[in-house]
Amino acid sequence: MNPQCARCGKIVYPTEKVSCLDKNWHKGCFHCEVCKMTLNMKNYKGYDKKPYCNAHYPKTSFTIVTDTPENLRLRQQSELQSQVKYKKDFEESKGRGFSPVSDTREMQRLRRTQEQISNTDAQLVTPEDLLTLR
Repeated sequence: MNPQCARCGKIVYPTEKVSCLDKNWHKGCFHCEVCKMTLNMKNYKGYDKKPYCNAHYPKTSFTIVTDTPENLRLRQQSELQSQVKYKKDFEESKGRGFSPVSDTREMQRLRRTQEQISNTDAQLVTPEDLLTLR
């Protein structure tokens, strides 16, 4: 009994059979998954039991970096450098005041209003009041 084509599912006769990637194909059905370029045994690349041309062959990407002694040393070195940087930033900003409120237009308006109120309070003091304070 003749096998079925992996692409179209029809019977593949020996004269038109391409056996590749553990499957049987018609010569016309053995083409790139992406661009549909007809392939042969010399120019195909198989990935996940599917044929691809050289241009569309999926690139394998590495997802896990091995913990080699060199990589461990580099990771530790970068952590130490970042700790030094944060320590330096902390020491520089230690003397300065810290304001958790952002400097928005509304906050600037409120600050100006507060300064004007405090200035008017200072202007209300009369010279007689100063004499009494002595």
